Amino acid sequence: MPRIKIPSFRRARIGRGFTLIELVVVVAVLAILAGIVLPKLDIFKLKANKATAAANMAGINQYVEAYRTQKDNYPDNWDSLMDEQNPTSLFSGLDPQLLGPVSGVPASPQKLATTTIADQNELRSLNRVGIINTYNHVGGGFPGDSASAKHQLSQGDTVATLNTADEDAKKIVAALYPKLNPLPGTANIPPGRKLVVFGLGPRNQLCDNTDASATLHGAPFYANTDQLKYYNRFLVIFEIFSNGSRCRMLATVGADADQLSEEIQDFYEN
Repeated sequence: MPRIKIPSFRRARIGRGFTLIELVVVVAVLAILAGIVLPKLDIFKLKANKATAAANMAGINQYVEAYRTQKDNYPDNWDSLMDEQNPTSLFSGLDPQLLGPVSGVPASPQKLATTTIADQNELRSLNRVGIINTYNHVGGGFPGDSASAKHQLSQGDTVATLNTADEDAKKIVAALYPKLNPLPGTANIPPGRKLVVFGLGPRNQLCDNTDASATLHGAPFYANTDQLKYYNRFLVIFEIFSNGSRCRMLATVGADADQLSEEIQDFYEN
């Protein structure tokens, strides 16, 4: 079979690699594409976190209410958000958006504050619906799941509540009581009632896999906060009554106290 001769210029083309200019152009194009795509990935991740948080909030509300319907009580063993060593202070590992003024940042927000179970009637309001015990955090370290101390609620105990002096907390109160707060910036709570905030941790009866009545496989994480530094569970707001009436759950919020409506709004805005 006759041999096919390849022209010399063709042979030179086959053996030649990329020039330095061609490599620089390729790298530049890849860098531009990375600059376009990577920020999009961050946005997609944020949107996914927001969607997951909104779904978890709605789900927790449904599961807690379903538990109450079946048991005629709310699940017990909530995270108190208090430190065992300093039971009058909020857990130091809470999200900075909840803790209030940070060193060097005097204007940082503070969505939570503390209050007390003033008397036996307020204690009875909680106990009548099965909220008898909480878990205090030990050592102030995150997340306190394995290092927490069971505590039976009693009169005079310090508990977390919404800080009605904070603008974000005011919005939560206004969402809970819209008829009492028709004007922006108001945070009126009905007389004879008090708001108490607990965390939904893994020892809660709703989540504890060692409890036969548990309906969740572990406590859901709140993905919009640093899980290595801060308390990253959901917070549940209860309304207690000064006359001893049965308390009721009002809402679930994120570990930074963002509301369900805020998570949905952030999802669409981002």
